[in-house]
Amino acid sequence: MLRERLLMVDERDQTFSYCFEEAPLPLDNYIATVRLVRLTDQNKTVVQWTASFDTREPDPKGLQTQGIRELIISGHESLQRYLAATQTFDQSHGSVERTKLRGATMDKHIEPVPLDKAYRLLNHGPTVLVSARNDGTDNVMAAAWACALDYSPPKLTVVLDKIAKTRDLVEKSGTFVIQVPTVAQLDLTYQVGHRSLHHEPDKLVRSGVKLFEIDGYDQPLVAGCSAWLVCRLIPESHNQDTYDLFIGEIVAAWSDTRVFKDGHWCFETADPALRSLHHVAGGHFYAIGQAQDIGRGMPD
Repeated sequence: MLRERLLMVDERDQTFSYCFEEAPLPLDNYIATVRLVRLTDQNKTVVQWTASFDTREPDPKGLQTQGIRELIISGHESLQRYLAATQTFDQSHGSVERTKLRGATMDKHIEPVPLDKAYRLLNHGPTVLVSARNDGTDNVMAAAWACALDYSPPKLTVVLDKIAKTRDLVEKSGTFVIQVPTVAQLDLTYQVGHRSLHHEPDKLVRSGVKLFEIDGYDQPLVAGCSAWLVCRLIPESHNQDTYDLFIGEIVAAWSDTRVFKDGHWCFETADPALRSLHHVAGGHFYAIGQAQDIGRGMPD
């Protein structure tokens, strides 16, 4: 009879350890450690499985060591069979839901925003989601520091920290998407801002992210937002390296017409769940408040 006991799990380091409670082997103090090491440039993971133990009797021929080695190999083989058997499930349940929208199939509430009005999507200073794609990898992060920069051609800026995987995708692909999340996406916004694709390959699934594409743009857009701005990176190495500041030219934009229409936000008449989020600190957000107008006759 073989009975094991879990000793430790370290999710950040992707490691766990266990010991033998009972085993038909002349061993004492058996402790094994399994660690997953992701090969980021190959989309693969190496399993490191090590063990330490004391033999109760002399083992000059290393038979006990060989037995443990075969036990670990058997564990590897069982893991491979399990992963092969669950691959179909993983592809359908453990991957990010993606939808491609084309012309007539586009969500009835999503409409293009003229580029000369695109800056208004960010003028009120919302927390944004930044998404990017490169070489088959998608990621989404939250960013508090993003703003409009220019009218024609329309440009924006966003601060992307060096530790962010999304930044790496942006620099390699030269494109990215800025989107305005809603109150209904509060938890999603917090999750993508605090989880890392470096440590959690299924970050987007865990965060509840659903992606879609719009015909003509090979970019991952986050479903459920109120606005989307597809951007071409304007490389400025000094700004990027020194200040983490990225400049993008807006090449296309869309909005949810229930809350942004005819070049204007209409939060006061829309569902409150569609209001934008504004991060202060420590997971504390505000939703945008009531409109305050100063007279009429101002430029549209």
